[in-house]
Amino acid sequence: MGAAKRLVKRALEPVYCTVASRFSRVRFALVKPVIPQLEIGSGPVKRDGWLTLDWCYGVDVVWDLRKTLPFADSTFARVYGSHVLEHFRYTDLKRLLADVYRVLRPGGELLIAVPDASLYVDAYVKRLDTTHLQRYAPAVISSQPMDALNYMFYMDGHHRFMFDEENLTFHCRQAGFVDCRRRPFESGLDLESRDHESLYLRCRKPADQR
Repeated sequence: MGAAKRLVKRALEPVYCTVASRFSRVRFALVKPVIPQLEIGSGPVKRDGWLTLDWCYGVDVVWDLRKTLPFADSTFARVYGSHVLEHFRYTDLKRLLADVYRVLRPGGELLIAVPDASLYVDAYVKRLDTTHLQRYAPAVISSQPMDALNYMFYMDGHHRFMFDEENLTFHCRQAGFVDCRRRPFESGLDLESRDHESLYLRCRKPADQR
């Protein structure tokens, strides 16, 4: 695709997403998804066995995650989100976690991957080198220890709420989830390219909740 076509496609993406999201609302009001696994904030990808959702081209469901998910209660057995929760302000994050809880079936799982901010805080306190962690060039500021924190906490304007294991577990439990435990990297699910900085968590919706 030429540069001019790419520019046009990018310019039209908001219009496409707005129209496609309206279709998604009607579609899932009429028909319940057959695929039992949902990936939120997936980016422009599709994967076998999963329904991918994001505000972009190339996904199964075009949707703004700041809005209530277009699915009925207790629709999915699993919901997965990789490096998406940190992009929401607290009020939106709180609502999103509650909505994910709603669309999960009783006993369903929430699988999360987020940047582990504690790696950077620990490096700052101990004055450790973080060059190997800072791989997103637009957000790299300098070699100063404080700027390693700026890199993670602001990420060139993309990050709005950061996590360590303790507060990620807390906020998931506040949404109603139980059995929130750190999990290992899962090949075929998690992004190997983000493993160096990721915190992985698995939570469950209680089996006796609707």
